[in-house]
This record gives sequence, C-alpha cells and structure tokens, in this order.
Amino acid sequence: MTTPKKQPSKRRGKVVKDKDGKAVMKPGDAAAPKVFDAAAISEGLHLFWEDGDGQTFVIGGQRSEVGGQKVNGKNGAAPQVWSRWPERKILNLLRTKYVRVKPREGETLSEAERLLLHVMQERRLALSIGALAGYGAGIYEIGGERVLVRTSPRLVAPREGDWGVVKALIDGKLNLSLGSGGPDQTVYFHGWMKTALEGIYLGGPGNFRPGQCCIFAGPRDSGKSRVQHQVITGLLGGRSADPGPYLFGRTDFNGEMFSSEHLMMEDPASSTKTVDRVYFGEMLKQLIVNDTQRLHRKREDAMVVSPFFRTTISINDDPDKMRVLPLLTPDMKDKVHLFLISDSAAAPLPMPTNTLDERAAFRRTIGEQLAAYAWWLLHVFEIPEALRSVRFGVREWHHPGLAMELFDDTPAAELLQVIDAADFTVAGGDARKLWELDSASKQVGDLWEGTAIELEQLLTAEAARFAKDEEPTMVCSVAREAKKIAAHNKVDRLLARLKEDQSDRVAYHRMPLERRWIISRPV
Repeated sequence: MTTPKKQPSKRRGKVVKDKDGKAVMKPGDAAAPKVFDAAAISEGLHLFWEDGDGQTFVIGGQRSEVGGQKVNGKNGAAPQVWSRWPERKILNLLRTKYVRVKPREGETLSEAERLLLHVMQERRLALSIGALAGYGAGIYEIGGERVLVRTSPRLVAPREGDWGVVKALIDGKLNLSLGSGGPDQTVYFHGWMKTALEGIYLGGPGNFRPGQCCIFAGPRDSGKSRVQHQVITGLLGGRSADPGPYLFGRTDFNGEMFSSEHLMMEDPASSTKTVDRVYFGEMLKQLIVNDTQRLHRKREDAMVVSPFFRTTISINDDPDKMRVLPLLTPDMKDKVHLFLISDSAAAPLPMPTNTLDERAAFRRTIGEQLAAYAWWLLHVFEIPEALRSVRFGVREWHHPGLAMELFDDTPAAELLQVIDAADFTVAGGDARKLWELDSASKQVGDLWEGTAIELEQLLTAEAARFAKDEEPTMVCSVAREAKKIAAHNKVDRLLARLKEDQSDRVAYHRMPLERRWIISRPV
C-alpha cells in the first residue's frame, strides 16, 4: 500500500468572484518577508557578546523586585539580571521571536546567524564583572571600553516610619552622655551616614563624594560590629568586604573589595611597626580620597574605575590593639572619625539577643527599620553649619582619649617626650631643662628658641664638640633615645607635626635665612 502524495498547500492570495459570482481564492505570490533588523532585535533582547567568550553570549532580563529593595540610588526600577547563554539556547530564543534559523533560498546566512554576527561585531563587551561598588546592573563605558556590571546593590527604599530600635542602638553606643558620661558623638555619625546615602542615592559613577574612615573603638563585646554589619552595610547596599590584605600590602589583587560598597575591618591583624603603620595609613588615604581606584582581579589586567566606597574599622580600645591603626598624623586627621563605643553594661542592646531566635528577631527589626532611618537622614536631619565640610560633607570627630592614645605612638610624640625628659649638664654642673638653656629666646626658663639642627645637636649630646676626640661639653641624659629618633626621622618634620598637634607647646617663626622653632615648657 502506497502513501498518497501530500498535495502542496496553496499559496495565499486574495478572494475574488468567479464568472458565476461565487467567492474563490485567487492564488498570489508569497508575501515578501518583513525587513530584518538585527540591531533592533538584539537591543530588545539585551543581547551582548564578551570578547573572547567563544559561542557564549550575555543576555539581560528584568526582575520584578529584590526583597522590596531598590537597585540603585536614582530610582526604584527593577534591576536587570544578566546571565551567560550558549549559542544553541540563543537560537531557541530567537525561534520564539520568529527569527529564521535556516537560510532562505539564495541566502548564505540565516537571520539568526546574521543577528549573532551583528552582536559579535557591534555589541561586544570588553569585560563582564559580577559587581562594582556603587554601580547598578548595566552597561558602562570605562576607560573607553564597554563593561557590563551584572548585579546591583540592594539599597533600601526610604520611607517615613518608625526607626526606634535603630535609634536606640546608635544612641546607646555613640551617645556617651547617656551612659558613663562623655560627649554625644551621634551627630557626627548621622552626618557621615547622611553624606554616604546622598552619594550613593543621588550621585552616580564618576560623581561619588568621598567619606572619612570610621574607626569604632570600645571594650570587647560592646556591639561595635553590630553598627557595622546591621546599620552601615544594610544602608549601603547589603555588600561588605575586608580590604585588609590589600591595604596591608599582602596582595596586589583587590577584586573582592571592588564588589562591595562597605569596606569593613574587624580587629585587623596588622603589624605594630611604625613603617607598616605608615604604609597602612598611606594606602587607606588613597582609598578614602581618590576618585579613581586601581582594580586588579586575578588573571586579568588591572583597570582604573571610579567606585563608591565607605570604610570602617572596629577594634578593641586596648592600647596594644590600637597600635595597629595608622598614625594620627596631621595629613591623616581629617580623613578619619574616632568613635568611642560604650560598653554593654553602660549601654545594653535595645532588644535581647541571648538566644538564636532573639538574635534573628533583632536583626530582622533593624533591617525593617533601616528604610525609615534612611528617610529621616535624607529628609529631616541637617548637618549643623559648624560641622559641615566641603570635601567630606561633615567634619571629622576624634574622641579625645582615643586621639591621645594614637598621638602618643607617633614619632613626633616620642620626640616631645624626649624633649620633656631631657636633662642637660655642662662640665658636671646642675641639670637643666631645654627651656632653661641659653638660646635665642628672651624668656629663658619658659621658652627655648632655635633651629631644628641646633635642637638635634643638643638632644644627641653633640653640642660644642670642637675636635673628634673631645668629649662634648654638654651632655644630654636621653642622647641614646634622641639618636634613634633622628636616625629614622627628620627633626624639622617632626617639629612641624608637633606644631599641628601640640600648638600650645611648639611654634615657629621665619627668619630671612632660617626657620626658628619655639618650644615652651609643659604646663
């Protein structure tokens, strides 16, 4: 038995009347294909190809929401989500869009092949990265190249409401007047947080405002890290990373930290050597103030980007622990906040956190109230005029006790300690202090005046040395300590720092050929 031959389907045409007046189909030519626009179709599909990625393509879609949170600071639009698809899956998608995957008669390439070729030629990405601090998901031109950022920070959508638990947490830890007594530091924290939110919500790539590094120092188990994790990270997009290995010089790769808006260190394990602390401070300064940063991921070339960063450090207020922090030099002072955190006995947490359920409830409550806190910061709170800073938005705050501890570790502080401890004797005479020696000062007994070289000679017992084999006529009791300081530091530079830090003790005035330093006796 043979299968009947299938008759070809009639071509579409138009309905006409025959000679008897009946409606019949008059065959016509096949309709011309619609104009194929590869650019429009690929744009509608958000279809791209990353350079060197073979037969894999990058495609973007839309997501309705991310836990009720915004994707960037400028609007509440749903974020695009990006993924990699193999070519065969892209072809299946094109079929659903009525794009031919086989060439027509006389064609060399099908519509789908022409579309993919167009994408590889005209919609090429130089790089695709998972996240970039401060950037929403999308395509950006960075360094003249087209770069895809695949994910967005999860910023809360500010709305008016109750933020009582968040306020109680911040007040309890930073308003020292409520506990053991001390200054109210909250206005500086609110000001820092406000400028950070304005930067990430209202700014944008290339238009982010820098912010100081917040250092939270307090007793163990005082809740320092709760402010970092649950308030700061929560408000700045929910992403945090530890920049320590890069800042301490242990690695040149820093890709992880560029994926997070909040760079957070907890009890950093660094060196207490002065040279290492100086290096740490210099790297931290660059991270704080530079508009552009060098991003270097493993197995990739380094590139320059403009991220949004806010940096915080939490540390025990033990003097030995604090010696890992950067030296509080004049050029570092305006770039850090020093907050003293109340201990748990003086300021307990606003909710119990003894059990796992209680801890979860506390975190959930904080998360729910962050939107109201953000609204209050953006629409109600104003930084007092006296505390405003053109560069950072709010002036720096240094708790006096913490500032003194950090200053005491600087070479300048060591020099001042040596000056105060020094006793000078001449040929077995009575010991005298520096300000009691004859100098250019007219107030002998209260002030010493001279050049940095003269001071160094006095402190190192090299004054009045006339011949190589002669003993100096004046001997300083701390000459050994002074020589150690002078071997690694320029005395005039240390005096300049003391002028900034201890202006009531150290000053100078310029002469035609030299600069004379004036050192007063301690009160």
